[in-house]
Amino acid sequence: MANLYTTTISLPRELAQRARKLSQAESRTMSELFREAFRFYEESRRFRPASLRTGAARWAGLRRSLKRVSAVGARRNLAAWVARDRRAH
Repeated sequence: MANLYTTTISLPRELAQRARKLSQAESRTMSELFREAFRFYEESRRFRPASLRTGAARWAGLRRSLKRVSAVGARRNLAAWVARDRRAH
């Protein structure tokens, strides 16, 4: 690989430990492991129907809004959001 770009990522401790363990078990570098994971992720998105990509964006918006409310309010908001989403589709 002649033209490399180096970057830093943050992982939860448990995920980092699992990734390190997997890379050692397969005698691969962490870079190789993450390059393959990214390629796999990118390929899987290419063949995902547009409706699922849109749905993922809606769910991401929901997750952001749920972070801003209390646990009880979140359950009520989730139920209302699901009901509105079902009526819209």
